Amino acid sequence: MEDSSATQLAGVPPAGLRAWKKARTRLTISNVATGLFMRDGFEEVTVAQIAAAAEVSVKTVFNYFPAKEDLFFDRAEQVIGALVDAVVERPAGATIVTALHGVLADRRVPFDPSGWRGLRDGEGYERFRRYLETEEASPALRTRRLVISELWTARLAQLFAQQLGLPKGDPRAATMAAMVNAAMMLRSRTLAAAMLERLSARTVERRVRAVVDEAFARIGIAFADIDLPRAAS
Repeated sequence: MEDSSATQLAGVPPAGLRAWKKARTRLTISNVATGLFMRDGFEEVTVAQIAAAAEVSVKTVFNYFPAKEDLFFDRAEQVIGALVDAVVERPAGATIVTALHGVLADRRVPFDPSGWRGLRDGEGYERFRRYLETEEASPALRTRRLVISELWTARLAQLFAQQLGLPKGDPRAATMAAMVNAAMMLRSRTLAAAMLERLSARTVERRVRAVVDEAFARIGIAFADIDLPRAAS
């Protein structure tokens, strides 16, 4: 779990008590699993151990998470969701590229509106660094990130085609999505490398912003003919 918090479940949910209990169970399982992975290593922890620590059955774990890797990347949907929202909800005058640039430069993770603030807390910094270290040490997790990245590329290609009024499967949308995904992968590697070096929070942010600024400036130039500023409604 990249940035979990019990505050996600605060208050009375509009979906009802049943949905709230399911969300709480899912969060508990994920939090327990992530803690074990970061302590012992991803390959060393079994699903049975996770279930026992979370006080649920193995079947319950798999009901919420189809694969062990999903326990680690449990917020992947929120990452791509934040990117989709940034594009769909971009204001008048903004392009798709500028909308994505803002989210990826101004936030440590796309779905966290607090930006880079979390890295300035020593405990938060160390927890996130350990999370990234756990992924780096696991061939299974590194492979799974590539799979997730491919899924994101496909979703972005479909989104871009819709937003730009292009036919489904248009190579321009597919190319744009592939380039955005490549920029995101570079961003991820830059962030992880800086964190694993234990650089200061300010330096980590500066390095990530530099690669995001460079990448999206060039992507913007490449697609300036189709990614036009959104007209005022």
